[in-house]
Amino acid sequence: MTVRLKLIWNSDLYMDKLLKNAFKMQIQSKEGFEFEEFIDELFLLKYGVDNYTPIRRNKDKGNDGTILPEQMILACYAPRKYSKTDFETKVLGAANKEGDFEKYQKNWKDKFPNWEMYVNHEVSPEQFTLIQGLDGDTSIKGIDQILSIVDELVSSKKRKLAAYLGIENFFIQDYIQEIINDLLNASNEEDKALHFDRKTLVPPQKKIELNFEQEDWDGMNSEMVLVMAEFNTITNILSGYNDDEINTLKRRVINDYNKLSGNFKERLYNLTDQYTTTYGNIKDDEYVKCVKSILLYMFEQCLIGRKTENEL
Repeated sequence: MTVRLKLIWNSDLYMDKLLKNAFKMQIQSKEGFEFEEFIDELFLLKYGVDNYTPIRRNKDKGNDGTILPEQMILACYAPRKYSKTDFETKVLGAANKEGDFEKYQKNWKDKFPNWEMYVNHEVSPEQFTLIQGLDGDTSIKGIDQILSIVDELVSSKKRKLAAYLGIENFFIQDYIQEIINDLLNASNEEDKALHFDRKTLVPPQKKIELNFEQEDWDGMNSEMVLVMAEFNTITNILSGYNDDEINTLKRRVINDYNKLSGNFKERLYNLTDQYTTTYGNIKDDEYVKCVKSILLYMFEQCLIGRKTENEL
């Protein structure tokens, strides 16, 4: 048991790292107004439209976003290349140029006593010292703190942010990894070798015709085409587990499937609902899709459902 949990932890950590690095790279790539737009997207997800107000990009009077319940004005700094002098000018201003903090003090401080700056890189000591030395309640947050905010979002909001950044595929991988680990950790089934030979597998269409009513054939064929796009992802994730773990996972799904009554379609949908309710969120469509992808992956491998004569 100890070895299995250790392997799961390492595999899970690897997937978490992949997703985190994907977020980090995309956020760090945002510069100027694009970074401000990302911050707006992040805090609209975190606080909602009633508690966060984005501000127009030009002539903002020192306001890059307003967090109403915290009485806080935001400032953003995301250069292509960091320069200490440029940062100081951004905050404090220079000859004939107002800095963000000066504009904030003049236009916003009376109603919003808190000021916070967000940057798309790690906060340097001189940046921290400069911001902390300003008059009033001021702070600065960099990429590490931004990633922490992202991590605190509920799954559905985190997925929306991943889609916004164009890294939704990494999020799907993370979901599939999470579901597999949940099934393994909750399993008390005895390990028993379950072998299959991919050379003997028949095309999914034949299995669909064997397990579904004719009226469902077209719809199920279309659904299989959609979820089969995730089969390579599932295979790659499972390659990180040892044979005993994979057999435990298969046995868990087979036994849970066999406990249900009804035809294959009813069992498939009921087991999808069961796993989604137990381990995830029934209202999260992407999570439901990932659960069903794993179950149809098992179906495609002839582990659940009626088998053709060649598979018996």
